[in-house]
Amino acid sequence: MAYKLIAADLDRTLLRSDGTVSDFTKETIRRCMEAGVGFTFATGRMYCSALPIARRLELELPLITYQGALLKKLNGDVMHALHLPAEIAGELEEILRKSGMHYNIYSDEKLYFSTFGQKVMDYARHIGVEPLAAPKGLGSIHVTQYGVFDEPKQIAELQQRIEEQFGSQVRTVTSGGRFLEICHPMAQKSYGLAQLAEHLGIHRDEIVAVGDNNNDLDMLQYAGLGVAVENAVPEAKAAANRLTASNDDDGVARLIQELVL
Repeated sequence: MAYKLIAADLDRTLLRSDGTVSDFTKETIRRCMEAGVGFTFATGRMYCSALPIARRLELELPLITYQGALLKKLNGDVMHALHLPAEIAGELEEILRKSGMHYNIYSDEKLYFSTFGQKVMDYARHIGVEPLAAPKGLGSIHVTQYGVFDEPKQIAELQQRIEEQFGSQVRTVTSGGRFLEICHPMAQKSYGLAQLAEHLGIHRDEIVAVGDNNNDLDMLQYAGLGVAVENAVPEAKAAANRLTASNDDDGVARLIQELVL
């Protein structure tokens, strides 16, 4: 199969544990694009957090961000955006506020925090976004997604409650057991990939997806070739067709060398 597009998750997949991209990976991605195979990100990060990395790698294709809720070109043109309906967003905000758990609101490239502690400030620095204080009431804010930080037991209980109350009106996904994301029911990386594939005029069988976590499962199963890095969670490895080296061992670049170069 001649693949035409490679989409990689960022954290713990393309990025090394220190948040950097090696010169070897950067050069391999450049050669991949020169060979006519497109390369992009499919990440849970905000667009404004992923964009500087895309520019350093000199990417050209639109970025799949917010778990697939936002497909946006590098020039800022929005190709599609999925926000939570205002009524549901308001009900969720009330539940999260009353829970006493820390939560983030992602809206129009702004990041709002309900509390300001060391862990959440470290998260903000990690993704390179300046956090704002969550407003009292959403007002005219369009919520793309919520993110909740807490202990695994509390996160699991909250996820169950939200799924029981809202059903198919929202989508929930956990990462690392301690972080819960709540978004539009269609917001999946596979949805973003499908939108980009239609834009590029390619078939899903011509796509390679690379990931490491639970929020990557759907795109690993959607793509013609789903690949998990060696450091991936067991669920991602089970969903993938094959493995590559870990993020700290340039797994994405090694995969590109084998498949394209």
